[in-house]
Amino acid sequence: MGTGRRQELLGLLENNVQGERESEMRVEHQNYQHFSHHHLLIPLKLDEGEQIHCKTCETLIFEPFHGCLQCNHYLHDHCINIPRSLEHPSHLSHPLTLIPFPTYSNGFYSCNACGSEGHSFSYSCAHCQFDLHLHCASLQTTLIVDEHPHELKLIFDLNQQTPFNDKNVVFGCDVCGVAVDKRQWVYYCAGCDFGTHLKCVKPPGLRLPVTEAAGGGSSGGAVAGQQSETPGEAANPLKEAVNEMTENQLSLMRLQIQMNRAEMISRLATWNYRP
Repeated sequence: MGTGRRQELLGLLENNVQGERESEMRVEHQNYQHFSHHHLLIPLKLDEGEQIHCKTCETLIFEPFHGCLQCNHYLHDHCINIPRSLEHPSHLSHPLTLIPFPTYSNGFYSCNACGSEGHSFSYSCAHCQFDLHLHCASLQTTLIVDEHPHELKLIFDLNQQTPFNDKNVVFGCDVCGVAVDKRQWVYYCAGCDFGTHLKCVKPPGLRLPVTEAAGGGSSGGAVAGQQSETPGEAANPLKEAVNEMTENQLSLMRLQIQMNRAEMISRLATWNYRP
């Protein structure tokens, strides 16, 4: 009950407050044990002119990122924290699970959104053999492109849309002119019967998440894969899940810090001070 012990507890309380201020700042500097790799991933910096790819989204690495130099295994920081499970509107029957490599015997999967092959991470449903690239899972549900004045909506299955449910009706992309596989996703304006391949409005391998410009439309920069700073983003299930998970983690961290602080204050209040 002496002065020395009281000062020690006050010092711990002060350190706890300082820790709360620094908790978010430490996130990008800590090591990660990621489920996709058996070694710790450490924060790294790119060498001048260096070009390496993220194992998660398969795009070029930009900072901040973590990696294992021994295995050449690198992940963007925002890819490290993407959800392990995702409920996506394109596949409402089951949640999709994040897996780090294809589980098929041929060593790759065919993305149900764009039809192209995938060789790394995917959101997958094992029950239905349904697989999505990460960048396809994060596509905006509405989009405006230079080639059309109206908003385009993301359609997951043209076979469910009139008149495309007629197997004799062929849908041609209004940007490139090539026929579209009606089992794959398209951006479509029903009022004008205008539609495009995904690849014709948004090249694959973009940063996650991609945001949209104010007013429901995407600026030219956003279509090219740059992140928009303006409000009014289109619905993005992957981004929403990431934001929710991050906020939950920070809330738990703050709650633990507050509980620790309250416990120390309570202990200080119950001691009799004797000079």
